[in-house]
Amino acid sequence: MKIKTTAALIVAFVLLYPLTGCDSSTGPSPSAGIHGWAVGGTAEGYATILHTRDGENWNRQGSQATVPPASLISVSAVDSNTVWVAGGAYDGFGVVLKTTDGGENWLRMGSEISIPQATNEIVAVNSTTAWIAGTENSILKTVDGGISWQDISDPLYADYYWSGLHLVSPSNIWVCGKSSSSQGTIIHSTDGGVSWREEADSLAGLFDYMITIKAWDEDNAWVVGSGYSIVRTVDGGDSWELVTPDSAQGSQNDANGITLLSPEEAWVSLDYGNIWHTSDGGENWAFQDSGENGFFLLRICAISSSSAWIGGGSAFGTPSGLIMHTSDGGNTWTKQTDQLSVNIWGVSFAGDMP
Repeated sequence: MKIKTTAALIVAFVLLYPLTGCDSSTGPSPSAGIHGWAVGGTAEGYATILHTRDGENWNRQGSQATVPPASLISVSAVDSNTVWVAGGAYDGFGVVLKTTDGGENWLRMGSEISIPQATNEIVAVNSTTAWIAGTENSILKTVDGGISWQDISDPLYADYYWSGLHLVSPSNIWVCGKSSSSQGTIIHSTDGGVSWREEADSLAGLFDYMITIKAWDEDNAWVVGSGYSIVRTVDGGDSWELVTPDSAQGSQNDANGITLLSPEEAWVSLDYGNIWHTSDGGENWAFQDSGENGFFLLRICAISSSSAWIGGGSAFGTPSGLIMHTSDGGNTWTKQTDQLSVNIWGVSFAGDMP
């Protein structure tokens, strides 16, 4: 996926804190009754928000009256009632929406003063607290339900474009993206955004951009991006290792999304229908067949080592999207939606945890 070609093609992720939804190795099975959301482009005059109550059947939420006609890129489901979504600009600033009733009603949050032109990633902890990463060096936090937003970015990165954000805890935050000179960048804060440290100096020049970042804990983090790049740290960012399969290094295609099941186990969604899985920290990769090589697979969300969902968009011209699911660890992937007229970007699940 080439994020440099159009402002509409912007990117996202799903949170680890608290341990529910996409990064929980103890998440519920589809039979337990789960709630998931997927977001994407505009159709019939408003952006696409899809909801499932069983992990299999999807229904559209919202209307022209409540959901603006901007591409939605990121979704963060806190529980079966509270969900935040974010995306491209409408009326001069990025769209941030929130529901507290499972999607029956959606409310736009923020204003042109507080929200950047595009919001690429949203990570929510509850109905009042959420973080955003976006264009114009935007790293923002709200603690009042989205009414106001605090800028926690560092002016040092004024020309940077942030595409991925991940919380290990409210104080431990990872962000990735690129500079205006197309230098892939990772920054990390251990004090809630008071200060930031640029990471991965040893990887400088290796990537044009970094797309998605996920962390399992304070030590273990993974980042994916351009050139099928996959890198990981096991020491909190002091050192980084390239774990892209040898056969794929040097590719012009992108690794778009990643979800973690443990510090060592990860699924990665890539351009042209590719899905990779590792259970040993990237030493070995299983190449799984989606059967959809005409699609960029943009984001992946797993709730267990057997069950995961992927959102994707057409790799060729006219937008079209899909949602795919596996219930057997990726041995088989099934398309759950009819051909959609919009690209599907973010996917997030939240179970009714015991």
